[in-house]
Amino acid sequence: MKRVVLLAGALSAAAALLVLPSPLSTVHAAGAPVVPTFTKDVAPILFEKCASCHRPGEVAPMPLMSYADARPWAKAIKVKVVGREMPPWGADHEQSLKMRNDNSLSEREIQTIAAWADGGAPKGNDADLPKPPQFASG
Repeated sequence: MKRVVLLAGALSAAAALLVLPSPLSTVHAAGAPVVPTFTKDVAPILFEKCASCHRPGEVAPMPLMSYADARPWAKAIKVKVVGREMPPWGADHEQSLKMRNDNSLSEREIQTIAAWADGGAPKGNDADLPKPPQFASG
């Protein structure tokens, strides 16, 4: 009997977790999930973590400084960030101290990019777009 009660408790806890919204599962009043947009959700991540290499004249093979730059690459970007291939970071987060130049993505940032790509990579409202980063030339 004790095992049945424990199992029932565990199942209740698991069911509760299933109905809790994830950080990205915001829902419209009509019940449709809200897909992250480039301008509001993805551009800030790309500008902070990717633009130092993914801009004209730098080492990356393509710039990611605008929606027009990023949109054709949405699915490929998702694959690379979910696989933790991009941004490249060789240090083991669990075995090393936090480093000042660490540009790796948080799990939430990875989920945001994946949800954007899976949701059709919408642009969003131009007014939500942050200013692109400025880099020193030379």
